[in-house]
Amino acid sequence: MTADWLTGVLKPGDLVVVAQGTGEPTPLLEQLVRAAPPDIEVFVGLSHSTALTGPAARELPLVSFGALGPLGRLAANGTVSVIPCHFRDVPRALASRNPEQIVVALQVSSADGTGHHSLGLSVDYTYDLLGRARAVVAEVNDRLPHTSAPRVHSSQLTATVPSSRPMPTVTAGATGPVHETIARHVAGLVPDGATIQLGVGTLPSALGRALKSRRDLRVHSTLAGSWLLDLARSGALSDEPGAVTICEAAGSPELYDWVVESGVLVCPVSDLSRPGAVADHFVAMNSALQVDLTGQVNAEELGSGYVGGIGGQPDYLRAAQQSRDGCSIVMLPATTGDGTRSRIVRGLHAGAVTTPRSHVDVVVTEHGIADLRGKSLAERAEALVAIAAPGHRSSLRETP
Repeated sequence: MTADWLTGVLKPGDLVVVAQGTGEPTPLLEQLVRAAPPDIEVFVGLSHSTALTGPAARELPLVSFGALGPLGRLAANGTVSVIPCHFRDVPRALASRNPEQIVVALQVSSADGTGHHSLGLSVDYTYDLLGRARAVVAEVNDRLPHTSAPRVHSSQLTATVPSSRPMPTVTAGATGPVHETIARHVAGLVPDGATIQLGVGTLPSALGRALKSRRDLRVHSTLAGSWLLDLARSGALSDEPGAVTICEAAGSPELYDWVVESGVLVCPVSDLSRPGAVADHFVAMNSALQVDLTGQVNAEELGSGYVGGIGGQPDYLRAAQQSRDGCSIVMLPATTGDGTRSRIVRGLHAGAVTTPRSHVDVVVTEHGIADLRGKSLAERAEALVAIAAPGHRSSLRETP
């Protein structure tokens, strides 16, 4: 069964769970957007394609764990229902939402001689749902490489749609002086021999350059952008087997080639987040939208609506604290882009607490480092005001 899977597989009441990121089965998602049968829901995550950017996507009943990328615009229009959950808990949340009618849509490589397909460069929530799915539909992309990622046997696939397309090139936003300054501050907190966690985006890109002089670094990160290739080329990474473990690579074609050739471990999210999976000297570095004067973090909502997501931030920050000599770091510019609003705030927007204050060791802006470890609430507030933009410090100090 090929492209007629929309009518031959789907049933009213189905929850179609579409793989995200570089694992997105874009042709399948495009077919859903154009001609989804009535009375279904579609779960999507971060998309690097244009499948969700057209007006037809507004007619599709969409569910997600956040509002990343093109979902931000759809969320602003009220066409995405957000389930607030940790990234590792997405399979559990979806199984609770629709336990009997889950249909998984994912991307796999061509089959090998034993009938097994590789998940290639991305392993996400769809992998953990395979055993619970009523049906599994796969884009079989003959240009997706076989990697160390888990494999899926042909017998597990209800329907397939063949394709031949390259992986998407994912670029970070242009960095500026603010990002570079924050990256230098953060890099000073990362010693040689550390195990690091980053994501994708502008600040991780700047950090990749700032960490080039480190040595013997290991990587334990759900997402890895082209900063990973920067570290490899500079000699910053450990050459021990298994030194780099990720769930998804999202960057340049050169990054993808390096992941395949170097034998990077591409594994399920549950493997990275299981107890005991994190090594000593683990440094977790995560971005935020706002931090309040106690250290609580908002990475989800602003006045414009839901624009982010919980993701793995709380899990990684807490794991860093539980690692011997680890450090949990939250990084953000001190103000919004136009400089009119402080991102160090008295109260988070809509009370959105993505990460509790107890999970945060250090907060970094371009104005410095606020080390919150061992500090009282009053001392935390003082340290955070000190790294706010100078023009906003007096208002932050005012008694409410």
